[in-house]
Amino acid sequence: MAFTAGTLSDISDCVAAVGSNINRGTLSSTSRPKESEVQNWLIRAKQELAEAHGFTWRRVFSYMDTATDTYRYALPADFDEGAHVLRDITNDVRLTLIDNVSFDSIFVDVAGDSSAVPTYYTIKSNELWLSYPASGVYRFELEYNRTGDDTSATDVSWLPELMRFKMCDYATYRSFIVLQNWNGATAYKGEWSSGLGQSKRRDNRKRWAAVGYKARVWMI
Repeated sequence: MAFTAGTLSDISDCVAAVGSNINRGTLSSTSRPKESEVQNWLIRAKQELAEAHGFTWRRVFSYMDTATDTYRYALPADFDEGAHVLRDITNDVRLTLIDNVSFDSIFVDVAGDSSAVPTYYTIKSNELWLSYPASGVYRFELEYNRTGDDTSATDVSWLPELMRFKMCDYATYRSFIVLQNWNGATAYKGEWSSGLGQSKRRDNRKRWAAVGYKARVWMI
């Protein structure tokens, strides 16, 4: 079991989502709107979200669904073992990190422990160890500093997945303008605008307050 970039893992997934929203199927260089136009709108939305929330390409988000009775999971290859946050977004809780020595002392036989909702974790040799073993399927979000450089101008991994869906809302709104579908454009413009504000307020209440930072940008 391992972390992945999520449902909308890259810009191509976002383009496909927009094509589905506007009921146009697979977009291309000859479709209306064109695939390149949609991609440019997605990039613009990414830039606006980054400016509004202080996201940085060095700070990325990965996702994983737990498996029942499983407590060991592979971490992303670019995980740098520095400051990070692990959240159970199914239950809306942040897990508590314990150092290896304390973890092994408190949880002597993790494999033999009864399954439950995981509360604590440690990191060993680029693996995530949970306690307790998961009693079901829970969606985890890992926010961490990456190693290496930004992979491309179209990289979306440094936005939380919710923000990637917001990118699609913006690109769908612009697509409906091209198609002169004013009702659709109005609806998705409202989704983009209201969602952006709601997400920003939620970030202010939960994300940055939880990690105790005064500024939204992580200092590297």
